[in-house]
Amino acid sequence: MPNSGDTVLVVEDEALIRWNIVDALEEAGFKVLEVCNVVDAVAILGVVPDIIAVFTDVDMPGPKDWLDLAQVVSTDRPDVRILVASGRHRPANTDLPAECRFFAKPYSCANVIASLNEMLSAA
Repeated sequence: MPNSGDTVLVVEDEALIRWNIVDALEEAGFKVLEVCNVVDAVAILGVVPDIIAVFTDVDMPGPKDWLDLAQVVSTDRPDVRILVASGRHRPANTDLPAECRFFAKPYSCANVIASLNEMLSAA
């Protein structure tokens, strides 16, 4: 069970998909922040220190994409776990940061949460 201070940042532009994973994470005991683009995600990462993981879609609108987000996390917040989802394509293994988990859409929220808990307990 996560600590009460464990916060997950969900970055997903499709509202129904975002709401589904946000609800599941909250039911699992996580605090959740949600945004619909990478620019907002990067801004939040800069000011919210208790984020322990980022769950992001690959295909995002705007000038920055998930690779930009992964780079910021790896450089500025290396303690934050990264989970990535896509319904269109799996990123190349060379594009995925070390210790990153990938989920093909449609994914099981239970599998995402189990993987997140596994990643956190391995830290």
